Amino acid sequence: MLPPPTPIVRYLLILNAIIFAVVVLPGQLGYNLAIEEKLALYYWTSDNFRPYQLLSHFFMHADFGHIFFNLLVLYFFGPELETRLGGVRFLILYFLAAFGAVGLHLGQIWWQVSESEAAMLAFSVEPSLANFNAFWSGVDLEGYSIYGRAMQVVVGETQNDLVMLKDPSLAIAEATKLMQEYTWLQENSRMVGASGAISGVMAAYAVFYPWKEIHMLFIPFGIPALFLIGGTFLADLFLGIMDYNYDTTARFAHVGGGIVGALLALVWRKTVLPPWLKRIDK
Repeated sequence: MLPPPTPIVRYLLILNAIIFAVVVLPGQLGYNLAIEEKLALYYWTSDNFRPYQLLSHFFMHADFGHIFFNLLVLYFFGPELETRLGGVRFLILYFLAAFGAVGLHLGQIWWQVSESEAAMLAFSVEPSLANFNAFWSGVDLEGYSIYGRAMQVVVGETQNDLVMLKDPSLAIAEATKLMQEYTWLQENSRMVGASGAISGVMAAYAVFYPWKEIHMLFIPFGIPALFLIGGTFLADLFLGIMDYNYDTTARFAHVGGGIVGALLALVWRKTVLPPWLKRIDK
C-alpha cells in the first residue's frame, strides 16, 4: 500500500484535480466554457494577456495525460521532500520554481519575438529576398498553417514572387504580412500547467537524495535520482534549444523550474534542519 501524501502535497493534488475537472475536463468532453483560454498564460504583448494568468496557469493542464503525469510525480517525490523541508518551505519551493519557469519561458518568447521584429525591420529597410529568407532562417515550418494552407507552401510562393518581381509592391506587402502573422503566432502561444513547479520539486529531490534509487515500471533496476532527474533536465534543455515545431512542450519552463528548485535545495541543504530533528543546545 502506498503511503498517504503529506498535507501540502495533498492540498496541491486536490486543488489541481478540482480545477481540471471544473475548467478543463468539460472542454475535453466537447463543452467549451471559454474559461481555459482566460486562465492560460500568454506573452505580455498579446491582447489575451492578463496579469492574473501569471498565477492561474499553474493550475491549468492541457489534457488528462498532462495532469496525470504532473500529479503522479508530485505524489511520489513531494511527500519525502515536504517532510525534509517542512510544509512552508516546500510550498515556497513549489511556487518559486513555478515563477522561475514562467521567467525563462517568457524570456525565450521575448528572444524569439525580438529576433523576428529585427528581421522584419531589416526587410522594411531593404525588401529583398535575402532579408526575407533571413527572417525564416532556422524556423521549422513543418506543421504550421496560415490562411488555411501549409506555411511552407505560402513561404515558398512568396519567395518566388520576390524573385520574379512581377508586382514588387504586392510581393513586398504579402511578405511583410506573412512575417507579421508568424510573429503574432509567437506572441500568442499559450502556456499551461504546473510542470515548472514539478521540475523544481524533482530537482530539489535530486539535490537532497542524489543516490536514492528510483524504480520505474518495465525497468528491472533502480536508477539514482541524480542520473534520472539530471538526464530529464538535459533532455529538456536540448529539446528547448532545438525548438522542434512538433514539440509543443514548454521545455525552457521545465529548465527554469529545475534551476530554481536545485538552487533552493542547495541553500537549504546546508542551512535548514528537518522539522523532525530538534536541536539540542548544551
